[in-house]
Amino acid sequence: MGYTDAPAYANRLVNFLHLGNLEARGKLDPANNPVRFEFWFSVIGRVYTPVARDAAVDLAIENGCDYLYMIDDDMICPDDMFEQLYARDVDVIAPLAFTRNPPHKPVLYNLVEGYDPVSKKDYFINNHVMNYKKDSLVECKAVGFGAVLIKRWVLEKVGKKGFMSTCGTGEDILFCYKAGKVGAKIYMDTACKLGHLGQRVNVTEDYVENYRNANGYNKDQYFDYSTTGNERATYVTI
Repeated sequence: MGYTDAPAYANRLVNFLHLGNLEARGKLDPANNPVRFEFWFSVIGRVYTPVARDAAVDLAIENGCDYLYMIDDDMICPDDMFEQLYARDVDVIAPLAFTRNPPHKPVLYNLVEGYDPVSKKDYFINNHVMNYKKDSLVECKAVGFGAVLIKRWVLEKVGKKGFMSTCGTGEDILFCYKAGKVGAKIYMDTACKLGHLGQRVNVTEDYVENYRNANGYNKDQYFDYSTTGNERATYVTI
């Protein structure tokens, strides 16, 4: 969106340097996996998210890329995230990530599909998978695209404007739905951990009072405005 926070900006620079080193080294594990990588870097910001993702797809296809590797600008990634995801060798894969706001649900989804006889159209409802298998490759129906690695054939099969829609669900979940319809398998690697920078909090009186009520605040622990300074002090650890 054009206002990347400093921790994510610094993390992305380190990520790009790591990929540049991977490219410069030539082959990744030549004995077992003789692949030479060439990366095309692109930053697409200040536009509607589905438009940005569709633009990334177009760039990947135009440049003859085998994969599209996307990272959002509010994510903190391990240096070797690309290698971790690439080694899984699946159609669409994302690292483990969580929603920005409480209760911080995993962006791992099951889709319930149906048919609306009125509109005569298929529909789906997405539900978070709360109890996922840890440190594993988990097949699912959809994942959030805080970061994602997608094989080229999936992009081509889903087709142009695969992220664009007027429906209420996220563009990443919609893409996974479309990808599943063309035969792609969707996975989350819960062994690959992604950090999600949260929203800055506006600490107002209402926020403080709600926070204290939710976290067992006890008024008896604190001095009130009538304290004169002559009373015996009580130390409280907060």
